Amino acid sequence: MATEEPPTKKAKTEEAEAEAPKDESEPAKDEPAKEPEPPFEEQDAPAAKGVKVKDAAKFYTEDTTMNVMVSGLNTLMPLTDGGLQYLLAGCRSSIGLKSGRYMFEVKVLECMQPVEDPASKARVPQPRTQVKVGVATAEASLFLGDSVESVCFDSEGVLTYDKKSKGVVGEKFSTGDVVTVVLNLDSESPNANTISLFKNGKRASKPQALPEALHGKPLFPAITFKNATLFHNFGPDPMVALPFKCIMVNEALKKDVLVKDPPVEPKDGKYEVLFPVVMPDEGGFDWLDQFLQTNPQYTEISTRALLSWCEKSGINRQKGYTLMSRTSNDAPEMSMGIAALDDLSVRRVLNAVAPIQKRHYVVMEVRGNLLKEERATSLERWTGFRRVADVLIGEPPKDFQEASREKTLKQKQEASNMNFKTKQHAAKQKWLLQKKQKQLEKEKAAAAKKKAFEAKLAEHEKAKKEAAEKGEPEPDAPVEEPEEEKEEEEEEPDPMDEEPPTVELTEEEQKAFFFKSQVLDISTYTLNTSFLKFSLPEKGDGFDEVKFSWSQKGEAETYLKDWVKDKKIHSRIEEIQPGDAFTKKWGTWQKVTASMKTKLAAYVQAERKKVTDAEAKAEKKKAFETAKKKAEEEGKEPPAEEIDEDDDDDDVQMKVDLESIDVFSVEDIMDAGGGEPLFSKFGAEDWMLLGLRVELHLLSHAFVQDAADADRSAVPVEHLGFYYQKYFRKNLSASAYGLKNMEELLALVKDTIVVYQGGPLKLIESMLPDEMETYNAFVMLTEECRRVRIRKIALGDQSAKLKFGQPGMPLATGALVGPAPTANALQHAAAAALAKAGQAPKLPMWQGHQPVVPRLVPQLPGLTSGIRPLIPQIQRPFQTWAARGW
Repeated sequence: MATEEPPTKKAKTEEAEAEAPKDESEPAKDEPAKEPEPPFEEQDAPAAKGVKVKDAAKFYTEDTTMNVMVSGLNTLMPLTDGGLQYLLAGCRSSIGLKSGRYMFEVKVLECMQPVEDPASKARVPQPRTQVKVGVATAEASLFLGDSVESVCFDSEGVLTYDKKSKGVVGEKFSTGDVVTVVLNLDSESPNANTISLFKNGKRASKPQALPEALHGKPLFPAITFKNATLFHNFGPDPMVALPFKCIMVNEALKKDVLVKDPPVEPKDGKYEVLFPVVMPDEGGFDWLDQFLQTNPQYTEISTRALLSWCEKSGINRQKGYTLMSRTSNDAPEMSMGIAALDDLSVRRVLNAVAPIQKRHYVVMEVRGNLLKEERATSLERWTGFRRVADVLIGEPPKDFQEASREKTLKQKQEASNMNFKTKQHAAKQKWLLQKKQKQLEKEKAAAAKKKAFEAKLAEHEKAKKEAAEKGEPEPDAPVEEPEEEKEEEEEEPDPMDEEPPTVELTEEEQKAFFFKSQVLDISTYTLNTSFLKFSLPEKGDGFDEVKFSWSQKGEAETYLKDWVKDKKIHSRIEEIQPGDAFTKKWGTWQKVTASMKTKLAAYVQAERKKVTDAEAKAEKKKAFETAKKKAEEEGKEPPAEEIDEDDDDDDVQMKVDLESIDVFSVEDIMDAGGGEPLFSKFGAEDWMLLGLRVELHLLSHAFVQDAADADRSAVPVEHLGFYYQKYFRKNLSASAYGLKNMEELLALVKDTIVVYQGGPLKLIESMLPDEMETYNAFVMLTEECRRVRIRKIALGDQSAKLKFGQPGMPLATGALVGPAPTANALQHAAAAALAKAGQAPKLPMWQGHQPVVPRLVPQLPGLTSGIRPLIPQIQRPFQTWAARGW
């Protein structure tokens, strides 16, 4: 292409004069003399002597990011669809500079304005169009300024190195501007080891010193950009001449450069796409990092790589980019607040672009590469590539094991160092505080002593004045007491900034093959719903080659089979759903509980009626006695007593003593005798335990049927809460029962559910058969348990008390802690009614309105004190009972 003519000698002179440092006035005497700034005007390059580099600088595909489109016309264009408009593009040239002074140019052809999510403005670095030009080492990332391996100027004139801005050091540049980067590695130049920026042929920045980390290393021209179309020029002729002659990169001497070998094209023209097949949390990503370090020509395709790309592009992630902000390594959620990134639209665009680029790939999908269906879907995208599966399962090589142990030791040492420094800082702060307090105490004592002596002096002056007036001799002046010699307390030594102790690996850590990351490779839910389908790839699946790098094929298959079997034992069945058999039985139990509540309500209503009838009879009898007495006093004939044909005291009396009945001899729980149900004395906690017994019984049997897996024959205690929620749509919490853990909760229903050791886990199993005609057994067990608990409490065993403690809950002892009366409370009411009728009550005595232990003897006199109504409706009957001395 045509280039502009070199500037005239006059232009050179003007440039030199404009850039020449001005004379500074002599520094003031009190100010130190400033060191003179090094000259930054450059001299014309001498005529090149020696062999020039043959190959022109170019951008190889493997040295560009996947969103860079390189044309044969030296044009660079980024992809801007599906979320790629938010990501930086980067490329590094094939020629690295080792010495001498050379230049390259970049022209901004176009600033793009792709459609963006309105929410992205607060999360994506501004301006929308960015261009960075600079140099980088061969090991640096493709994003300039991202590490100590590169340095750059950006389109805002800012110099960036190691993710840190060095401030605005140059002019801005934009559409139509030609920027030139001059790298001076000439050791004889006053501007040696500097980098400069020029804009449209004029200096835009002073020479900036290269970071020491870049000294002595070959530095490759590099460009990072976003939403811009660029034209690059490595020579031989410049587009815009500088105020001095400078050789371009393509005209460099061979001795001054390092030329990267061009990528070796496959003989059959097929680039390789590698599918690592690894077990979750068994070194897969550590292997990948080592592989990419030794094989930089491969490009990683994974969500992890995309997340790293977003970080390097400066996108503000809501959770940050720390390791602990991820839910997994294999599929970390994006959480960018930008739809195209969060829904992985950008990943779909990259999947479409990748197969048309000539480069090698590593498709790192831990879960996907273990699933046959997902492997098949992925293979369809890579037609025209050599598709290789590398199975990395089993015991890894010794060098990998050693690297894993070194990484484990490093992490352990870092954690130890942090903990040590925290404690050391706290100890030093405490020492400084104590030292300061002691010093303040000393100063306070000295001040008090001084004040006391000054008071004595004032008194002396007053006495002296009075003595002079009276002509008396002058009193002796007070003498300041000397400092008492105290034994100096040994001061605690200053906590030294000691070096943290060196940690070592435990015996167990020494034996481990893999580094244990703080983040799982696959999230628990995803793994639990996938691992049963895990399989190893076969050549027949569509692979050109299947390698087994860590173990033989048979060994890998056995390893996977054993791993899956072990995983079954420890994992939850996330997708399990209640079967029809369970649904039917659960519905039946709900009907039974409804009928029990109906029966209890009817029984309570009948007892209330007995109370009401007894009160009416007592009032009627009282009225008759009053009328009779009045008639006798007046000498009249007494009225005839009305006889109630339906009156039968036996109807009022308690038909049975429920406590004396053997619960397991009851044929009908709805009528244990006299119409009283077996569960009439249940408190809220007994109803809870009854429900728990039935629920765990149903769950125990339903799980075996619904899991339909011989390796999962019972519910593990550690997953009981999860399965309980799945089946009953409610949480099971030990704390709701006043307990600490599930094992304590299961101990409450040990008459129904047994806990046993099944291999490495504790499992539960119902002791009752699956098919039962009725649910009577559960009611009987609950009533028996209630009686045992009451007897234990009566004998002083406080540990037998239940501590469910929910407000408004009636307790099993019969007291009322809430608005609704219980059957026990109504027993008292019935007894009070009997008392009114002149009949002695026959029921256990209760003292006060708070829960107390029932007395062992059913009838005891002397309860006139402390009797209070359990409910307002029975206040008067209780007073009558107390008045009669019962």
